[in-house]
Amino acid sequence: MTDRGALRAAGGLRLLAVALLLAEGAVHLQQVEGPLRAVPTINTLFVLNAVGAAATALVLAGSRERVAVLGALAGLSLTLTALVSLAISRAGTLFAYSEPTLRPAVTLAALVELAAVLALAGFVLARLRQHAV
Repeated sequence: MTDRGALRAAGGLRLLAVALLLAEGAVHLQQVEGPLRAVPTINTLFVLNAVGAAATALVLAGSRERVAVLGALAGLSLTLTALVSLAISRAGTLFAYSEPTLRPAVTLAALVELAAVLALAGFVLARLRQHAV
């Protein structure tokens, strides 16, 4: 792939990652307004996830070079933590909460988070590859 093609691919992954982070935050906020409103600790963590996803998306969208890569790494950390937390709450309990079923919102959140991990990791790898050449 040419340098120009690699830059275009990295840019596309970056935009996709921004959109997916915003979607992740939106799903978490929707759940706080709905079924998780009365669940202590978990509802707070969902709000923090939404704020963190929005902040990370802003950093990723509005920064250059190393700061964008750091933003992508922060997004990866946030999103992987959300996925691990979901897995724990499905298999057992997390802060006295257990996710009883794979509701549509839970499935959507997991799919968005998996896609975000792929887009963020792809962006980081593309940027690292550009600097290694």
